[in-house]
Amino acid sequence: MQHLLSKFVLIGLLTSYFNKSFSQTETATLREDKIVIIQMKNGDEYKGSILKKDNERILLSMENGEINLIVSNVNSIENYDYVGKFEFANPHDTRYFFGPTGIPIKKGKGYYQNILVTTNFFNYGISNNISIGGGFEFISTVSGSPIWFLTPKIGHHISENIHMGGGFIMAGFAAEGTVTLGYGIFTVGQSETNLSVGVGYGIIAGELSDYPAIMMSGTHRISKSIALLSENYVIRDNFYFGIHGIRILSRKNSFDIGTIVIPEIGEWIPALPYVGYVRVF
Repeated sequence: MQHLLSKFVLIGLLTSYFNKSFSQTETATLREDKIVIIQMKNGDEYKGSILKKDNERILLSMENGEINLIVSNVNSIENYDYVGKFEFANPHDTRYFFGPTGIPIKKGKGYYQNILVTTNFFNYGISNNISIGGGFEFISTVSGSPIWFLTPKIGHHISENIHMGGGFIMAGFAAEGTVTLGYGIFTVGQSETNLSVGVGYGIIAGELSDYPAIMMSGTHRISKSIALLSENYVIRDNFYFGIHGIRILSRKNSFDIGTIVIPEIGEWIPALPYVGYVRVF
């Protein structure tokens, strides 16, 4: 039973840590001659250039005129550096449905991710090439036998359209040891459209898996708020499974809706539902 459980966890780890293209948009030092996004404490957002700012008010020039904002009501001000055909950058281009790829999280940036309601992850960039993270499964934790995760990663920007990286994800079981997946990933493309190919090996009970797991995943943004996603994995003996669906985007959030397809059980269960949520910070 433990060996079977380890196999399923390894599958989850594989999907969870192979794919991650381009994380959060890095915010530069604020300059008054740049376009900024001002978010108010009540949730309203304003985009424009700052004409004047003091301790009490901000005069903002917008497309439809000028507006005075009260400084005490401002929640945050960020530079609007996005260049592209959509209104805002992809807020979560570090992952497809599950895990990181060769694209590193920028220093000081991070995200919270919830997978299938019960599993939670936090990842944070400690430099422009290194991130740390971890998570836990809620039901096992409250039942007294927690399943926990560690997710360190190194990524490198080679060129505008190429990133490479590697790392591992470790899952720990309260009294049954750990399962670890080491991986390497190669990503081609940019934030809105990209393709990743990866290879990983698992370590279960101290033994390295005999065969690699191979991944190919991609995404294509078709509108301001919708992107298509597909993840595909092949493990030993041509065992295949895939996750296919869409991502609903906003400036700081993304919602994933998809189906998990496993041909070996397709006769009885054609597809399983997948849902996920990410909040970047």
